[in-house]
Amino acid sequence: MDRTQGLDVDPEASLTDVPSDFEDKSTSDSTGEKNPHPGDTDATAALPTLPHQSKDEQQSPVSRSGNDVDIPLRYRILAFSMILFFATGSSFMQAVASPLKSTFKKQLGITNAQYGTISSASSLVNTILPIIGGIGMDYWGATYAAIISSVFILVGAIIAAISANVSSYGMLVSGLILMGFGSTVIESTQSKLYAHWFKGSSLAFVFALDIAWSRVTSVFSKASAIPMSEINGWWGWALWIPTIVCGFNMAFVLIYWWYERVVPKAYRPLLGKDARVQEGWDRRKFSLTTLWRLPKLFWIFCGTQMFQNAAVGVYSSNLADIQTYTRGTSTLAAGYNTSLQGVIPIVLTPVTGLFFDRVGWRMPFVSWTAMLYIIVFSLINFTTVHPLAPILLSSFALTTNAIVFIACIPILVGNDALLGTAFGVWKAFANANSIVLDVASGAIQDQTSNGSYDNVMYLIIAIKCLQICLGPIYDYLDGRWLGHSLRLPEKKRVALREDALEKEVDYPGWRVDKRVTYTVGIQLSGLIIVAWVVYIVYSLGT
Repeated sequence: MDRTQGLDVDPEASLTDVPSDFEDKSTSDSTGEKNPHPGDTDATAALPTLPHQSKDEQQSPVSRSGNDVDIPLRYRILAFSMILFFATGSSFMQAVASPLKSTFKKQLGITNAQYGTISSASSLVNTILPIIGGIGMDYWGATYAAIISSVFILVGAIIAAISANVSSYGMLVSGLILMGFGSTVIESTQSKLYAHWFKGSSLAFVFALDIAWSRVTSVFSKASAIPMSEINGWWGWALWIPTIVCGFNMAFVLIYWWYERVVPKAYRPLLGKDARVQEGWDRRKFSLTTLWRLPKLFWIFCGTQMFQNAAVGVYSSNLADIQTYTRGTSTLAAGYNTSLQGVIPIVLTPVTGLFFDRVGWRMPFVSWTAMLYIIVFSLINFTTVHPLAPILLSSFALTTNAIVFIACIPILVGNDALLGTAFGVWKAFANANSIVLDVASGAIQDQTSNGSYDNVMYLIIAIKCLQICLGPIYDYLDGRWLGHSLRLPEKKRVALREDALEKEVDYPGWRVDKRVTYTVGIQLSGLIIVAWVVYIVYSLGT
């Protein structure tokens, strides 16, 4: 069956072919507002040397109109090799929580709901902070945001590790919350920096490599959590070793900051005043009103992903304990089994990213991933098959779970100047969802007389059933509102956006719609309030 049937735009059509209900505002050659989202155009033509140009500016292939430069591959690779490690330490610290659930409950004397506050502690402040951090990142630059974030991560990790020395549940939660001030923001800085260095060439592939590295970190963390907790007979090493890694990550951030200052000026991400002038912020002040510049399809995308990422998080954070409960698997074996779900994505996630860059067709993977997870949730809890069967199957779902959404955000926003804010909103939704569902699932399990996971699994299966329907809906809206940009490979989708900006073609999906912004904004605000309330209530054990 032809999957384009019934849709308004043929993704293979010329980029200048626009649906009739799109408004073309151009009446002459482009002489108006500067293109805020340029692609990888040919900017290597000889330019006149101006008296005030520096040597770097004279020698660099940069357009005076503000178009992107053609950054040499060696600069991109060096930047990537440092940016990749920004969040490794915080990811390491957060990933050890799942295999250590039984250890935390025993050593700290906590309930399942209180464990939920541990697994989502760093997400608490990140229900709000990513939005503020994202706006600040767009205003002052991603590098400075990364430095500040790494400081919070290191200090928070140290406090969390000290909690093992004094057996303090409150100190552990406090340290993870403080670490949360930086953990999500630093991930957004990575995304914005990747968009600078790789837009128009291999952006989805680079996002995928970043996710693959996160899987490597996750596999190692979960496989090593129990052995680390047994070093010298003291479980605290499972927290101190990730803390040491956080220190090394801060060093990588500082090295990258130095690197930005030694590469030719034309290749650097815009910072401070330069960024505000070139990206149209020169007359603006730091303000939350930046949220009103985000387009409507992006808001719809965020609002309809309610609890989808959280359902996967509930499964992953409880996977080791589910094996112990349903099959009597030892804690050590369950930890090793759990770590295996991250093995296959290490290889296949970059392949998926490369597929998006070269072929496109992102939205079918939304429904495909949801179907796989429904099968996984059913097998792990309602059958007695060997746990490796659903765990390995879940690794295929994990391959496409995150990369689809991360790769779509730059397309949905359509303006690199707003990417920090957009990723911040996305992270805020994700973290608020995680807190509510993590704590709720723990409370649901506590209400079960025998501690069964049945009711929890019914809930997250229902959530994933909804996502199966969302894939076709997103694809339909993409066709009507964005000219099927989400179906296009990276170069073609950048060309389509540039063509729309040059000819002032008004694609509906990139419009700002106050009604949509209000509706989803109220949804996010309510979700954040609920997240804080349930977190405070259950972290106090009441």
